[in-house]
Amino acid sequence: MKPGPRYLVLGPRLGPRSRRAVYALGLLLLGSGAAWLMLHTWVRVEGAFGPEHHPLEAWLMRLHGLLALPALVGVGALLPAHVWPAWRPRLRRTSGVALLSACAALALGGWALYYVADDAVRGWVSVTHWVLGLALPVLLLAHIVGARRERRAGEHAARRPPGL
Repeated sequence: MKPGPRYLVLGPRLGPRSRRAVYALGLLLLGSGAAWLMLHTWVRVEGAFGPEHHPLEAWLMRLHGLLALPALVGVGALLPAHVWPAWRPRLRRTSGVALLSACAALALGGWALYYVADDAVRGWVSVTHWVLGLALPVLLLAHIVGARRERRAGEHAARRPPGL
């Protein structure tokens, strides 16, 4: 069955449960990563041999890594349900590619931070990872706002009488 013109205007949307799960997982990842970054950057505790990193840093990092696994599954699930159906009609392609590229770079950066031991590489990978992680909500918001704007314009055009 060929999708009708309304589908092409609105594009493939996630169901409410899927959307809530993606947003909740994203917020948990953002929260755990941002909390780790704040503790790592600005908080020190007094240890037996002087200032040390806060003990919660290690637990936040473990939580962040644990949350990354279902996030990768979620991004993979978005491909057939949301990305591929919108690809051909070119719906929000630029912002979608930016989002997917950022997610791929974050996954690769997380892997590198876990497995690459070279301190010179870790430094720039770490900064790149947290900058992209903090930028991802902005990219997602731009994608959503653009889609809603297009949807409103399409609905407005659909309500217009023929010939106008």
